Amino acid sequence: MKRSKKAIVPLLGVLAAEGVIVFLLTCAWTGAIMSGENTAAMTPSATPDRQDRTISTPETALVDNTAVSSAEKKEIKKIYKTDKKTLALVNKKKKLKTSYHSSLIPICQGRLQASEYLYDSLVRMLADAGDEGYQYFIASAYRSREKQQALINDGVRKRMRHGASYDEAIEKTYEEIMPAGHSEHETGLALDILCSGNMHMDVSQKEEPGNRWLRKHCYKYGFILRYPKGKEHITNTTYEPWHFRYVGERAAKYMREQNLTLEEFWDGME
Repeated sequence: MKRSKKAIVPLLGVLAAEGVIVFLLTCAWTGAIMSGENTAAMTPSATPDRQDRTISTPETALVDNTAVSSAEKKEIKKIYKTDKKTLALVNKKKKLKTSYHSSLIPICQGRLQASEYLYDSLVRMLADAGDEGYQYFIASAYRSREKQQALINDGVRKRMRHGASYDEAIEKTYEEIMPAGHSEHETGLALDILCSGNMHMDVSQKEEPGNRWLRKHCYKYGFILRYPKGKEHITNTTYEPWHFRYVGERAAKYMREQNLTLEEFWDGME
């Protein structure tokens, strides 16, 4: 069924100029932005890449991947070979190479930047969600290594002002914010997506119908929920129902079918 322009307008503005499509994400909420990325309506504890959040209903777990067969390894390697640019692994243990090219373009009326690789899929996903009556606010997308370090420095200073030693302050800060070079946001492929009626970057997002729609359907557009419930021991990150990562449609579908995190997908290549 052909989607009417009116159905998309509340969510997206798409402009064509000399054959170039420019994506503008609009949002009725116009409050101030914390650190240029997060909304002022968020709770004080809701910091980027927060590590101490918990609880949600399990995501669609289709397979218990206790072992990876040789056939599965072959398929994983085949997928990786075609989608290397969108399957970069970045976590607490694996640092993003400084040579990585994020291929950034502006989104959200220039408020944020994200990888061009996710652009078309993001437009389709949000438009389809809009057809179902859901609207969102992208709180964070690309974040430079320098910005990540600035967030860490700010967190340490705040804790030391409240009496913590430097060692105590840095330890607590790293519980909430990924070390510089270890944040997925540096790839431009990670998005923190909040439901328009809930500006809190916490587990309350899981109760939102719009968030449930994203978690159920995001794989069709090449996205995965990066830190799912029940996989905390693998990702070393607690459940984050707002943090979506673009990996490509083929990889996302395979990872959903096999109930794999990105870490497990990479393990399958070894």
